[in-house]
Amino acid sequence: MSRGQLTVIKVGGALLGRPEDLSAVVAALVARRRRGDRLVVVVSAAKGVTDDLQRTGQQALDPRSGGELARAFVADLRQRHEALVAGLADADDVSFALTRHLDGIERLLTGIRLTGELTDRTHDLLLAHGERLSAPLVAAAIRAAGADARAVSSEEAGLVAVGPYRVGACDVAASRPGLSRLDHELHDRVLVLTGFYGTNADGDVVLFGRGGTDYSASVVAAGLGADGLELWKAVDGFMSADPRWVPGARRVPELSFEEACELGYYGARILHPRCLLPLRGLPLSVSVRSVENPDGPGTRIVEQVANGRHRVAALVHREGVAVVRVRAMGMVNRPGAVAGVLAAVGAAGIDVDTIVSSMTTLSFTVVEGDVVATRRTLRLLAEEEGALIEGFDLFADSALLGVVGEGVAQDAGIAATMLEGLARLGVDVELISHGPEDVGLSCAVPRRKLRDALEGLHRAFFEVGAAQPS
Repeated sequence: MSRGQLTVIKVGGALLGRPEDLSAVVAALVARRRRGDRLVVVVSAAKGVTDDLQRTGQQALDPRSGGELARAFVADLRQRHEALVAGLADADDVSFALTRHLDGIERLLTGIRLTGELTDRTHDLLLAHGERLSAPLVAAAIRAAGADARAVSSEEAGLVAVGPYRVGACDVAASRPGLSRLDHELHDRVLVLTGFYGTNADGDVVLFGRGGTDYSASVVAAGLGADGLELWKAVDGFMSADPRWVPGARRVPELSFEEACELGYYGARILHPRCLLPLRGLPLSVSVRSVENPDGPGTRIVEQVANGRHRVAALVHREGVAVVRVRAMGMVNRPGAVAGVLAAVGAAGIDVDTIVSSMTTLSFTVVEGDVVATRRTLRLLAEEEGALIEGFDLFADSALLGVVGEGVAQDAGIAATMLEGLARLGVDVELISHGPEDVGLSCAVPRRKLRDALEGLHRAFFEVGAAQPS
């Protein structure tokens, strides 16, 4: 086959949940291949498998779980994966290929049960098996549809991981030699690569964080010098709001790197927050597209949006948030006071998100699952001699609501439209903050008012008669 455009395509787990979903993905991939494109397909675990692996790993810690837990779970995984490719001519070969990975899962679960320990190292190795199971299935389905394909593990591809388990990163420069060894195959076949993880200098599996297959795909695109990166989803790109909450949401045709990263950070599940970092400054196209219309426009992601200053690109939200407001007159002229409070919270294993401080108060958000630990930690701080804090308030059942767009945090008109709109709707604002690069402006609101807030702000910024600041 002639040397065509090199495209890296990421296929998410939501597109691998049912045989008909897999068939739609494969049909689109084979059409691209027949057009002459050279393809690397980076896959996630099949729908729900990563969550199931994580949950079963925790269950295996209970010594009463017995060996039946592992056996039953592995049998269920086998049935689910084999059902995706039932009827293929080489289904028996696929089943044989799956056995090695399924046996590995059973051994890991047995080890967790016998030792009563689930280390970060074992956690990452266990969860990586989801992608190891899905890659050979996708490759087999592509072959059955008439195009040659081969499954490639992250280990074979030479993806070098650095940093801590669970949320590692990839050393793109160190990964480039391994990826370059795959280039010659792309003239002859589609390569289906496991996403989500790499291996560190000790040979241990390190995950890139939940949703990390987006990040894996960008690393592969950068390392191979691809012409384009396409993130295939079940939706036709980024939307101006979550359509499950705002029925009138519309496709966003173009986003800057900063806008897309900010949307990912605030919880838009379209894109991993770190996905675009390896691609900065590289001459390749990036887009988010629907698998049902992979040749459609989707959402283009570019370094800089033309004439994009001071415009609202999208609304985003995140549920399951609690707002913490710490009162501390002692913070005045006391260097390190804020750092001391946050250090104590961090030492308790609590992840702090949005932070706002003044001379006498410190406000921040935590996930609702950390509310009990946060309350306990702050009570202990308040009881210490020479305490850093005098007291605190904790507002559970909150949500973060963000307005994302180039320059929104610098435009007084956008902030005014946001706050006045919320006030008219009777929505109390518990905290307001802006993100990096002035592309995000967010606030915390009561969860019960979230739908009203989203619908009202979408009308204000996007619908007929809405006035976008300029």
